[in-house]
Amino acid sequence: MTTLNTFEPSAEVLTEKQYEVAYSKGYPRTVRFLLSTGVRGDLAEEMAQAAWARGWERRAQLKSQGAVGVWVNTIAKNLVRVDFRRKRMTEELNENSAVVEPEYDRSAVFEILSMCSPVDRELLQQHYLEGWSSNEIAPRLGISPISVRVRLMRIKQSLRTAMGLRGLVMPEAA
Repeated sequence: MTTLNTFEPSAEVLTEKQYEVAYSKGYPRTVRFLLSTGVRGDLAEEMAQAAWARGWERRAQLKSQGAVGVWVNTIAKNLVRVDFRRKRMTEELNENSAVVEPEYDRSAVFEILSMCSPVDRELLQQHYLEGWSSNEIAPRLGISPISVRVRLMRIKQSLRTAMGLRGLVMPEAA
């Protein structure tokens, strides 16, 4: 059984030329992906560059050479999560700070969360509202990251059912 910190290298590591070709095609896609998640233009380019650099450093961990773009986009998504959490933790409020209301309907979120058990509510908040990955949540719960993802899927399915009974609609892409 492997742990989270040990990786088995793939049989064939991408060569410098192969990675260069993947980078030339994939970098603009990674920037567009980051822009689609709401990252500012200059920061999207910086994060895309960092993701591709990290991908180069860890290319031995890539399991399928054909999936390098998806793999690097996953790295980029994780960089966005880390950046979000870092800004959230270091953000200082002062008397001139403006309070920004979230873009979602708070009452709908509270209604959805009220349908959950306290454990499920905490899991949903950590993953969707705070941006924690399943790998980060798993040690806290003493279960595997896969179990976290399965629990999230089951919670969403039960919420869709409960909301359907109440005549409400839950978005599929949540």
